[in-house]
Amino acid sequence: MTAHLLNPAPLQPDGITTRKIVARALVALLFGIAMGYAIGKSIEGDAARGRALTLKEYVADFERYRNHLIGNESPIWAMIIAGVVIMVLVFAIYELLVWLVDKVLAAMDRRMNAADQPGAPPPW
Repeated sequence: MTAHLLNPAPLQPDGITTRKIVARALVALLFGIAMGYAIGKSIEGDAARGRALTLKEYVADFERYRNHLIGNESPIWAMIIAGVVIMVLVFAIYELLVWLVDKVLAAMDRRMNAADQPGAPPPW
């Protein structure tokens, strides 16, 4: 009773709650795999460029490397707003994928439950 007072959302059957947790875990796992792959490929590319770079090329193009390290001098408030927008978009994509995976799991669950119905066979 106390939990219901603190959380006004309607109670859901255990199967639905479990399915949503599984959907969230699957999406988090897929996000982790995708991010790990992307970071790994980026590091691999940087290492290959570093191995191929010679001192002569580095010195000849020093200004470009220096400007790349300095970066654009955007104000901190613009970076904070950009960070918030990016996080909202990532969260929205995450929730959309969780909803989609939940619907797929629900369809699979319905299909499995429909195949196991006890009783007399249908008349056709």
